[in-house]
Formats: sequence, structure tokens, C-alpha cells
Amino acid sequence: MAPFDALPDELIHHILQYIPPAETLLKISCLSRRLNRVAETPLLWRYYCETSFKYWQSDHAFKDKLRTRASGVDWKRLFTIRLHRNHRVAELLDEIVASRLARLQRTEEICQFGYDAKDYLLTQCRTSDDAEDVLARRYYSCTVLDSIHRSLAIAEWAKFQKHAAYYTDMKTPNSEKLKCGMRLERALGAFDMFMLHDNEGDMDEITEMLDALADHFRQAHPNIEGMTTREKAVTLARWLHENDMTGLDDPEETYRYLRNCLIGRALKDDRHPSLPIISCAIYSVLAERIGVEAYCCALPNQVHAIVLSPTGISLDGQRLSDGDLQQKMFLDPFATGDEVSKDYLHMFLYRCGVTTGHDNLLTPTATDLIVTRTAQNIRSSFTSFRARTRPVSELIPMIELSRGDWARNLQPALYSMIWASIMMVPIMPDNEDVRWDWQQDARDLLTYFYEYFPEDSWLIEKYICPMYDTFAAPGRRQNIWELPSKRVRDQIKEIRRLDLSEKPPRRRTVLTGSLKPKYRVGQVFKHRRYDYYGLILGWTVDGVQSMGWDDGSHLRHLQPYYRCMLGTDGSDHHIYAEENLEVVDVKGGVEVLPTEIRDLLPMAGKFFKRWDAEAGVFVSNLREMFPED
Repeated sequence: MAPFDALPDELIHHILQYIPPAETLLKISCLSRRLNRVAETPLLWRYYCETSFKYWQSDHAFKDKLRTRASGVDWKRLFTIRLHRNHRVAELLDEIVASRLARLQRTEEICQFGYDAKDYLLTQCRTSDDAEDVLARRYYSCTVLDSIHRSLAIAEWAKFQKHAAYYTDMKTPNSEKLKCGMRLERALGAFDMFMLHDNEGDMDEITEMLDALADHFRQAHPNIEGMTTREKAVTLARWLHENDMTGLDDPEETYRYLRNCLIGRALKDDRHPSLPIISCAIYSVLAERIGVEAYCCALPNQVHAIVLSPTGISLDGQRLSDGDLQQKMFLDPFATGDEVSKDYLHMFLYRCGVTTGHDNLLTPTATDLIVTRTAQNIRSSFTSFRARTRPVSELIPMIELSRGDWARNLQPALYSMIWASIMMVPIMPDNEDVRWDWQQDARDLLTYFYEYFPEDSWLIEKYICPMYDTFAAPGRRQNIWELPSKRVRDQIKEIRRLDLSEKPPRRRTVLTGSLKPKYRVGQVFKHRRYDYYGLILGWTVDGVQSMGWDDGSHLRHLQPYYRCMLGTDGSDHHIYAEENLEVVDVKGGVEVLPTEIRDLLPMAGKFFKRWDAEAGVFVSNLREMFPED
């Protein structure tokens, strides 16, 4: 066997690809001058960068770097930057899990790394079940990741405002005006980002899925380039319909399911369920990829796809007369693969009460309006979920995107809808009604932010405060302390102050008399009257007198009250008197827990480290507040 020194550099380079990069960095390069030289080659570190990290912050322009010569990029430096950021993210996450003190501050610091933090956070979202703090680690890593995802979604929608501010008055092509500075699949994919959690399917991956679909279509129709616009349009619609890429299997029952509003979920799901507006969006972006100009056409209660012929050319490939620029045709990808006649659409509009101006409605709908309408559909899904009186277990399919995470989708879905409504408004609208509506939406957004998403302080400061100043007080020069956003900024300061402040612990041993909590943090209970299950998060004995009278017409006794998380909605803002709770004795693995409690496991990590199978309780992560529980 030839000695190691006799191996060519190329073979050593190949061997080093199988060694962990940290070993190459810290040990291998120190063994000899030759190994140091081979270990310093840009090709090796480019390989390490490609294989060690899947997600990169856009500032790196990573994909652009991959297309350049390896020697033109300091790949080793790029790798060490990511390695150091991973180490910092790990430190911060450990501190977040361990203590509530400065939790928001540390979350914001991680968020500043953007997608450079995602690879590590994903590993923590999938922490092993036998980890000591499995629930807490999964929850907080997912919470930080959610804020990063939301930042990318909002940045995508913010492109509309830049477009509205700089390009609406310029002589830009009509197609660019309709796009409003955004790509349709990314503008709609932004909604997915609010509910993505630790799943695949972000905006970049949505684009990759659509690129792959377009390639499959081309492979299935190798003669596509020889077809006319009409033939291409109908062929694509039929291909999507035949492959169940659009529409719903049971629209009467599932039409208002949340997943049908999300383009990423529709593309990843085996059955590809989608509302008409999402079906038309999928059709439009695929049509663009095969050289057909197509848009969504949003009508009252319906959405169709509209296809335009090339300028000066008919849909059937004939040259048009000088007065005719483009022809148009309509399709309904949600329901059929065939062309829809204009007469049918005119009749539909007439039945909707639109008696004149039909052709004015049968035009492409701008991307910002498609985003706004999708937001309205999300609101309708939430309203439909709340309005139904079935048991919660039967309603969960309406809002679940993947098994077990339904409780995490309720508030983010509404949050996404409000953010979209706010961002799809020009910076300076002329319409006072629009200005007033924006301020109403802003108040709703701030309510959700304060109550459910305090980790988004940095996003509120970046996007909402400047807009708030513009909408609330246009045309006036003001000092910073007079700006309308000052109240919001002050509230954010207060949130950050509370994040850094220590709260006095509540100890059972200092309580006197008979007023002592019977139950402990982490116990599973059943409501004595309504029979639903929940988790005990905390207790108080301060000023807690039951309002009412017992059977002997005497004022009821003083008793502790408990803060609880319920299996009915995943909310942790419920307060119950001790007399209403009955602790459930359950021991064993998580499979012994009531179904409602098992569904709460992703949310329980906000307060608990893990489930203790032997003791039959959740292990508290609230020791700072309740050190004796």
C-alpha cells in the first residue's frame, strides 16, 4: 500500500470532504505543511459551505457566489462566519430556555442573524424526545424561527410600498404595474411563512417547487414551443386538472379549511387542495414559466385566470390589426381544464347584480389585491372555525397544517391577515377612508403583538412605526417626541423593561392560614362543569374572593385562583377558581394524556421542560416564579 505522502493532492482533498469541517479547521491543517496547504483550498471550503448549511441570509448572495470561480470568494472566512454565528445562537438559545430574564432581548439578537440562524434552530426544533428540556427547547427555537420567518414575509410585502412610491407614475410596462414589485408566488407564499414553524416550504422552496412543476410539464409536452398561446393555455390547465394540482376534493365540507389559503401548503400536500384564488395563482405563475402571460382575474365570489396573447398577435398565432394590441381568454383552473367563454362570465356578472361595465371587470387583478383577497379568505376560515358548534376534535382539521400543530396556527393566521392588510396600502394613499382603515388595522395588529407576539418588537419598530407616523399625521414636520408612533415606541420600551426585570417569586412556604394552593404547576386538570382538559401554569392567592353565595346564603370562602392553558383553543390566558378544577391522575408516556393535552405539547414548551411519565406532571420551566412547584 502506498504511503499517505504518496497520495496526490486531489485524493487528499477528496478524503477531507468526509472529515467534519471543524476537525479540518482546528486539527488537520496543523498536522503538516502539505495538509495545511490542501486544507486551505477554496474548493474544499466551498464544499463545506454547501454541505454544512442549507439556509443563508440574503446578504451573503450565496447562490451568486456559487456561480463564480471558487478562487474569487473567501469560502473559509464565509464558513467561519457561519460557524461563529451558530455558536452564538446556541449560547443565546440555551439562555432563553433556562431563564425568562432578557428572553425577548436574546430572541431579538438571534433574529438579527436572519436565515443564518435557521439551520441551527431547525436542529433544536427537532430535539430528541429524551432530552431533559425537550418541550422548552422545541418551543423557543420555533418561536425565534417564527419571528425570522415573519420578517422575511413582511419584507416581501414591503416591496409593494416601494413600488407604489417610486414606479406608479413612471412609464413602466403594464405587466410590471400589475406585479406591484412582487412575484405572485412569493407574495402569496408570505402567508405560509407565518405558519411555517419547523416545516419545509418557505418562499424560496415554493419557487423551486414551481420551477420543478414547469419542468415536469415541459417534459410531458415536448412540443409546447410549437403551440399557439391558446393551445399552451388550455394544455397547461388540463395538465394541472388531470394531475389534481388545483381545486378541492370535497369543496362543500373543506372549502374554508385554512390550508386551502396557502400556496406552499397546496404545492406540498399530496392532494394539492387550494381555493380558486390559489389555483389561479398556481396556474398563472406556471404559465409565465412556459412563456404565457397570465394573471388572476378576481370577480365577485369567483376567481378565474386570464391569459393575454403576445402584443400584436392573436391567441391563435395570427397577426392582429393595428388597432388590436392583445386578445384575452379565460380559464377556471379550480374546476376545469377547459376555456371559459366570455358570454358565461357576462352572465355570471349579471346574476351577481352587475348589469353594466362587464369588460371593465374582466381584466387582470394586481398582485396587491390578490394578497388582500387571500387575507380576507384567511379571516373567513377563522370565522368559520369559530362559528361552528362541533366538538374541538372535529374542528381541528379546519386549521391544522400538519399533525399536532393546530394550536400554533390560530393566532399566526390572523396575525398574517392583519400584516398583509397593513402592508398592501401605499405609503401615502389619497383616500381618507383607506387611511382610516389602515389605522384600524394597525390597532388590531398592535393588540395581537402585545398579547401574542412580543418577540416581534423589532418588526414593529422597523415597519409599523414609520408608517404610523405617515398615516396618522401626513404633511406635518414634527419632533421625534411628538410623532404619533411615540406611544407605540414607549410601549415597546416598557415591554423591554419588563423583559429585563426580575419578578418576586411566589413561595408556598410563606403562605399562612388555610389559603394555600391545593394544586401545583404542571398538573393536568379537568374542568368540573364543562369536562374539558387543561394545564396549570400558575397560581395566586392575592385578592381572590369568589363572587357568589353558597347554598346557605353565605359569602363563599376565599380560595386560590389558577392560570391555565386549555385544550379547547391552546390559549394560556384562562383564570379559574380552585373549586372548578379536578386534577387528573395520569402516569406513563405522553400517549396516556388526553387527546386535547397531547395536541398542546408544541405550546406547552412555553412553560414546561418535559412530561414526567413517572410523576404524571409536566416539569416546570417556571422555577423563577414558582420555585417550590
